[in-house]
Amino acid sequence: MRLFKSIITFILISTFSILGCSAIDKKQTADVEKELQKKYNQEFKVTHIGGRYGTATNDTVTTFIHPANQEELVFKAITAKDGSLVSDSYIPTLISQSFNQILKKELQTVGIESETSTFVMKADSSTETNPDISLEEYVTTYKPGYFSAHMIVKENANVTGEQFEEALKAVYQAGLKTTFQVGIRVISEEEYEEALTEYKQLPEVSSSWFRNYTVIEEIEAVVDGNGYHFATVGSNS
Repeated sequence: MRLFKSIITFILISTFSILGCSAIDKKQTADVEKELQKKYNQEFKVTHIGGRYGTATNDTVTTFIHPANQEELVFKAITAKDGSLVSDSYIPTLISQSFNQILKKELQTVGIESETSTFVMKADSSTETNPDISLEEYVTTYKPGYFSAHMIVKENANVTGEQFEEALKAVYQAGLKTTFQVGIRVISEEEYEEALTEYKQLPEVSSSWFRNYTVIEEIEAVVDGNGYHFATVGSNS
């Protein structure tokens, strides 16, 4: 009988915990969507809630979210326990998308299919509220130290480091001659579409992510005041 009661108690506690978490998640989802709508004057949708971090001086929740009409534009937002917005990466994500469009267009002219995620380095645009800010306006206002990017490319027998020169020079000019560096991974043709689908949903890209796919070749490239330079690093296959 004691064992039976213990089992019932455990089930009830577990059920209430799940319901409690669900209620908390709904509130946090509503809070972050409301805060971002107030900041940017547009609607957002939460994709999922990430880590919760609580200390004596810090109690925050990380949420992954996208504009209501752009599901592939996923970014990260951090809120405090009271629901207030601590930080978000919406504007840097929009800047990354601007670079991505330039690179895609330039590389298509040489037969290369690509997707790029760019990080803005040494710049704080956390107070920016205009989602229509142009790349030129962003660089002029926030003066980033440099841009650092990850790029995936579909396997192609003709892919060489030289083929990226004009594309990188184009983003260098678009970024008002701010240094742009990129790690280029050539993904196997068989895995590229799967990788691309997942890649587009990542709010942040790290080097470890590429271990999940066959990298045929890796190229490190940079364009700065000294021109364009690249080096072939190798592969993980």
